[in-house]
Amino acid sequence: MNLRNWHDNPKTAQGNRLIGRMVLLVALVSGCERIALMPRPSLDAPDPPRTITATVNGVDTKLEEIYLRASGNQHYVVNYTKDTRVSDRGRSFSVAELRVGDQVRVDLRENTGRRLYADRIRRESAGATNSTVGIRTVEGTVERIVPERGFLELRVLNGDLLTVYVPESTSTTTRDRFDRIRVGDQVRLEGERLSEDRLELVVFR
Repeated sequence: MNLRNWHDNPKTAQGNRLIGRMVLLVALVSGCERIALMPRPSLDAPDPPRTITATVNGVDTKLEEIYLRASGNQHYVVNYTKDTRVSDRGRSFSVAELRVGDQVRVDLRENTGRRLYADRIRRESAGATNSTVGIRTVEGTVERIVPERGFLELRVLNGDLLTVYVPESTSTTTRDRFDRIRVGDQVRLEGERLSEDRLELVVFR
């Protein structure tokens, strides 16, 4: 049989097509097996805690929140529970005993609501007890009011943003004035300094 007759033979051509299909099928199956065996990341694995070193700006025992200032002037609001403890050179004490200016290392976890919680707190050094004491008079524009939590944010004349808290013991007159304030108002007030960017309101001027 010459070369022309071999190609023209229908039985031979049909056999070649069948062999080609089988080779293609084997290649596809082999590729699927390799894909199925590739490892997949676990979606249920919890995120590891983040550790930050920061300065305590304040503690709100009513809301169970710690206010921290880390490097780069980054601010954190970290929640805690009644069971959260602080360690310092082998001693353990409650979060309420933290003071403004304390240097701490905090292991943070984020819950499903994306709120930060203190997983572990270690105090590395204590702040000076009188470092934030004093009355400060400020003036600026109200940028935010949170009446249910009793504070406002004030953009003062030098551009800094201060958080001003209204204590529960404030007078009725001062409370009424706070309730009438609106975003954009210009206000002047005196407050007890809690930290570089936090005041406790004493009186409006």
